[in-house]
Amino acid sequence: MRKRLLLKPILALVDISILVCTFQLAYWLRFQIPFLPERPIPSFELYFRFSFLVALVGFGMLHSSGLYRQRHLSFRIEDFFAIFRAITFTALIIMATNFILRGYITGGDIETYSRLIILIAWLMSLVLLTLWRAGGALVLKQFRRRGRGLRNVIIIGTDAVAQGFYRAVKEEVDFEYRALGFVYYGGKLDDENRCNMNILGSLGDLPTIVREHPVNEVVLTCMDMDNETLAQLIKTCERADVQFSMIPGFFEILTRQMNVKEVADIPIFQLEERIFQRWGRLVKRGMDIAISLVVLLPLLPMWALVALGVKVSSKGGVFYKHARVGKGEKIFQMYKFRSMYADADIRRQELEQRNASTDALLRLPSDARVTPLGRILRRFSFDEIPQLINVLKGEMTVVGPRPHIPSEVAHYKEWHKRKFDVLPGITGLTQVSGRKNLSLDEMVRLDIYYIENWSPWLDVQILLRTLPAVLVGRGAY
Repeated sequence: MRKRLLLKPILALVDISILVCTFQLAYWLRFQIPFLPERPIPSFELYFRFSFLVALVGFGMLHSSGLYRQRHLSFRIEDFFAIFRAITFTALIIMATNFILRGYITGGDIETYSRLIILIAWLMSLVLLTLWRAGGALVLKQFRRRGRGLRNVIIIGTDAVAQGFYRAVKEEVDFEYRALGFVYYGGKLDDENRCNMNILGSLGDLPTIVREHPVNEVVLTCMDMDNETLAQLIKTCERADVQFSMIPGFFEILTRQMNVKEVADIPIFQLEERIFQRWGRLVKRGMDIAISLVVLLPLLPMWALVALGVKVSSKGGVFYKHARVGKGEKIFQMYKFRSMYADADIRRQELEQRNASTDALLRLPSDARVTPLGRILRRFSFDEIPQLINVLKGEMTVVGPRPHIPSEVAHYKEWHKRKFDVLPGITGLTQVSGRKNLSLDEMVRLDIYYIENWSPWLDVQILLRTLPAVLVGRGAY
């Protein structure tokens, strides 16, 4: 992985070069664009020297925004916002410095550096850094598709979590892992599972396994390991210079902010609520109302055409009302454009028996109950639009945990019910992270993560990630 270690200095060097060049190019454009106000042309040498200060500040902002942590090699919407935030703060810092030290930093030739040049440099830096990072990520993805640049990982455990992690890294190269196989620890493993899984050995064989295989990382998925064995496992990884990671259990996914205080030299962690604070509720409600009105009112003619199409394409009403479990485990009627035939609920029980799943969620990629128009509505999630009425009524929110029906909730484990502490949503982390392809446990883990880490900024990111998830129809059926 030495090539991966070179990635950070390469990113930094190119980023700094872009920041320097865009500031100098902004100087040239400022006096070449004909429709801009005419001003005396200052010395280029002043702007040339200042461009390196701008680049230094910009690099610091990019670094503080986490763009060199290499948590992943793909380019995501969060990375764009990190670039936007870093470049914006850079421009604000430069403008503030320019104002405070005006008349001094320019050496008296001019009073201050042009704010218009700073603005042009901000825009070009944002565009070019985004293109550079996105283009570089695309190139790296093509390398990963050819099996290059992946981290070889061994999975400790053979339970459902371990197998789900194995399937995920096999299916998606953006996770940057190549799963070499499993190391058996605890539980029962029948002959059928042993044949379907690449078992490299038991936990006691791990020192030999990491010597004989090109292992970069060991991932622990079983949470029932005792402290002594866990300590020995970590020590084995350290001696072999192998990264140790673990998939969190239930307690670890409660990732909300904590206050730490000491009582008799004993640390006590106090969990903080974030989404239930008054300011959070007011902001979230305001966002819900604004988004609902913006989507419903201007596009009302289009929704009227959709309603007409539903009515004439098959027998039944335009809207479909279905009981869902909401905040506080209260039942409410959720609205949708009808996408199924009128007898869909009657046929559901038969389908549940024929297509039973381990988590009681009914998943049918080819559901015969869906009408031809309904398939189109579901493909682009247009059938969900009437749920904005539920949002205006205060029964749902735009972004939040997805509501399930009472028969599905009956199979919930006790820790699953944490999602009932907040209003259910139209979209959420489950929709943008895999939608119906996720298991119930995976869905609830994402929901709990959302609840514990909520912020208006997180809602904005989920909304922006929802659009491409809807357009490609990932998991929508």
